[in-house]
Amino acid sequence: MGLYMGRARLSQEAIKGYMAKPEDRTATLRAMYESCGMKLLHLWVLPSMELVSIAEGDPIKNAAHMGVAVAGGAVTDVSFTELLTFEQLAEAMQRAAAIAGKYRQPGK
Repeated sequence: MGLYMGRARLSQEAIKGYMAKPEDRTATLRAMYESCGMKLLHLWVLPSMELVSIAEGDPIKNAAHMGVAVAGGAVTDVSFTELLTFEQLAEAMQRAAAIAGKYRQPGK
């Protein structure tokens, strides 16, 4: 399972809804993540009305969550980025070093 940083901008419609009925939607969003097989670890709202989340899961379940978020219309500009630990980065660089000599640049 991977860790993902999600980012999404609240739509104008969602902001109007929050103004009409201010509420903490953390539990609702946690349930949505869980229904897609993801585990919501952290959730923040930036003053720019952008949501930032940290969640755990796998890429297929993450794609399902992204589809639900966009289809609902409350958010736009949705992106998810897989997060790596430095241990995972070191492993990736070891693999890269092992295959670097086999790579040929375009045109060479």
